Amino acid sequence: MAGDLRRRTVRGAAITAVFIVGIDAIVAVQGLVVTRLLGPETIGLYGLVAVTVTTILTLKRVGIDEAFVQHQTDDPEAEFQYAFSLELALSVALALVIVLLAPILAAAYDEPELFGLTLASAYLPVAFALLAPLWIFFRRMDYAKQRALQVIQPVVSIAVTLPLAATGFGVWSLVVGPAAGYLAAVIVSLRVSPYRLALRFDRDVARRYVRFSGWVLVALLASMAVAQGQVIAFKVHGGLVAAGYITLAATVTRYVDRADQIVTATIYPAIVVIRGRAESLQELFEKSNRVTLLWVLPFTCGIVLFAPDLVEFVLGSAWGPARVLLQGLAVAGLLQHLGFNWFAFYRAHGDPRPPAIEALTGAVAFGVLAIVGLAVWGTDGFVWGRIAAVAIALVVRWRFIRELLPQARLLPLVRPAAVPLVGAAAAVLAVRVVLWGGARTLGQAIAEVLVFAGVYLAGAVWRERPLVFELLRAVRPVASGPAASPPAPLPPA
Repeated sequence: MAGDLRRRTVRGAAITAVFIVGIDAIVAVQGLVVTRLLGPETIGLYGLVAVTVTTILTLKRVGIDEAFVQHQTDDPEAEFQYAFSLELALSVALALVIVLLAPILAAAYDEPELFGLTLASAYLPVAFALLAPLWIFFRRMDYAKQRALQVIQPVVSIAVTLPLAATGFGVWSLVVGPAAGYLAAVIVSLRVSPYRLALRFDRDVARRYVRFSGWVLVALLASMAVAQGQVIAFKVHGGLVAAGYITLAATVTRYVDRADQIVTATIYPAIVVIRGRAESLQELFEKSNRVTLLWVLPFTCGIVLFAPDLVEFVLGSAWGPARVLLQGLAVAGLLQHLGFNWFAFYRAHGDPRPPAIEALTGAVAFGVLAIVGLAVWGTDGFVWGRIAAVAIALVVRWRFIRELLPQARLLPLVRPAAVPLVGAAAAVLAVRVVLWGGARTLGQAIAEVLVFAGVYLAGAVWRERPLVFELLRAVRPVASGPAASPPAPLPPA
């Protein structure tokens, strides 16, 4: 890649990393404080609304913003207005769905207050649509401005929610606080938007967006089927307690996605710029995946090594049956992240069909292997079936990757992180052998975690030092240099 594009991409990854970590911290603080202030009954009441609305909002993620970013045009403002109009139409439709679900939800759970809470949350799809100006800054790779606008909502939300919750506003603090945050974010986004928000429709343009978004929706539904299906399957197989075990395992192992979220949320516009340049695409694919696997491999291996300690010393013996699920989903997560951001490369080329085919293959394999395995052999059968299903999808994935990037190889992506990982795991196992026979203590577990992290970090930095130095050189102006001027326009693809 060209030097300026490389620097802008790496700086964007650094900004995105700070943003995601910061938002996670804000959400964690708000969740802990509000949970203590409101109590389980109120949180449970709002949770019924949150699960329903979140599921509806997930259906909005059909890639209209991605289609806008990857489409080359001489009139980007008109293209933005076409995309915004389609996004707004979809959002209004989903808002109406939430309104229609309000009385059904209240009647189903025999909780009249759910009616008002659900109605009050129906604005959310439209609020997301009105934040469409963020797409423009994403397209321009102006990550600083994009993330600065995105941080407004959670900051205002926590500033409003906590005082309301502390002064007796009850469950409605969880509605009013976020609403205030979205209102502030929308107002600022509209004021700084480079393009005017306007409704614009063209049948051919709409057909182009529908072709793109249709395949994204297929992939989304397949992923939802796996995520929701495993919880439902465990609920049917072993009741609410079993559903709690799989929910815990899925919640813990989802943090394996963090590095990929940071990288993939940054490189998409860069892929658009270098479309058709095989060598640059190959470089971006290899380096981005090497960076993410520096996190994925130790995180998943750490869960496998220390899941028994997590259960014994943190969660408690009641969560003992979740240990196998934690370890199994960690292994599945590792396989799932080998070349994980490949879908961004295909979507940036305007072809979202191959990722949808992979997602469908994975969902079918999950149903045949993991669900059947659970029914026949219990938790162990589910874990092995889940791993096998991911492996099958991985074969499909790499077939498509090799079609787009013929020089892509799996071993060069894994080897840099795998070598120090083996050393770190061996060090931990050596400690366990030396201390074998005595009662395992919390102090020993903490010491092993520190040994694992220290050995791996030292080995990974040494082995990947050229890549680390390249990243540091690109990030340094963000950390210590003068205020950057607005980024120059990107060259056409």
